[in-house]
Amino acid sequence: MSATSAPTAPASAPSAAAPLRGTRPAGAAALVRSRPVQALAVAAVLLAGFALSRALGPSAWLGPFPDTAGQWLIARLDGVYAWIVANRNTSPLFLYGFNYISVGLGSAVVLVNQALTLLTWPGVVVLGTLATWRAAGWRTVPVVLAAFAVFGLAGLWAEAMTTLALIITSVLIALVIGVPLGILAGRSDGFDRLLRPVLDFMQIMPAFAYLMPMVLLFGIGNPSAAVATAVYAIPPAVRITALAIREVDPGAVEATTSLGSTPWQLLTKVQLPLARRTILLGINQTIMLAVSMVVIASVIGAGGLGDAIYQALSKVNVGQAVEAGTAIVLLAIALDRVTGAAGNGEGAGAGRG
Repeated sequence: MSATSAPTAPASAPSAAAPLRGTRPAGAAALVRSRPVQALAVAAVLLAGFALSRALGPSAWLGPFPDTAGQWLIARLDGVYAWIVANRNTSPLFLYGFNYISVGLGSAVVLVNQALTLLTWPGVVVLGTLATWRAAGWRTVPVVLAAFAVFGLAGLWAEAMTTLALIITSVLIALVIGVPLGILAGRSDGFDRLLRPVLDFMQIMPAFAYLMPMVLLFGIGNPSAAVATAVYAIPPAVRITALAIREVDPGAVEATTSLGSTPWQLLTKVQLPLARRTILLGINQTIMLAVSMVVIASVIGAGGLGDAIYQALSKVNVGQAVEAGTAIVLLAIALDRVTGAAGNGEGAGAGRG
């Protein structure tokens, strides 16, 4: 028995030493994989490249950065602009397309503005107060009354009604397009993946970049301002509506489907009622973006409070600019409070139906 136990002792020594030899490479690999070491390595490579380029000076063989693609794109866009200017009054695309849309949008803005004008300021105040109390409750009424008071006392009532008419028209266009797209995106993963890069592009695009294409297609004035504002305000309506549909309780959807409901019944009886509060939040965000874009659209003839600010800035009239800016801020706050309170169910008629 002693002869068999003696050879087993040396065999245990290599097994104990093996983990000691293996720990060193593991520690070095972990050190290399650490974020600070990688960041320092990248910084060292960049500094070394910068020092080398400074030492060698500019390379004559490298030349300037190639801009052929950019020049080609600019030439194509200039060609499109020249074609639009030359064919605006002769092309069927404008005679039976964009011109009709321009007339319709301009008429819609004018119609809403005329309706507000016919109501006169007492009628607008009474109607706005009653609508606010009904939709958002009495706590929001003082904010709306304060906005109306500033419009009147600052002598900006007509400009405020023009801005309000443009906001109403633009928001209706954005919701008519955005809410159905959001419903489709919420019910279809494929459509949501297809729509997402388009919405990303629309939200990343600077606000001023929307103005020139709309002027070329619809001319200067309310139509181009309404389209630019609607396009700028569509993404939150689509995204939040899709999110609202997806967040509906799966148990309610499964129970309704198991009872034999059609897709239309599932949408109208379950998904839309349960998603109502989130969809109203999307409407709130759409209105806020529309208010901001309406001010910017004053440079293409939108008129209203934005034009008052633009004229004041061009004449360095600080007082007029502050008055118009205050009116726009109060208009935005009033619309935000009303839609937010309506979404939370704080209105006088929230408990009915």
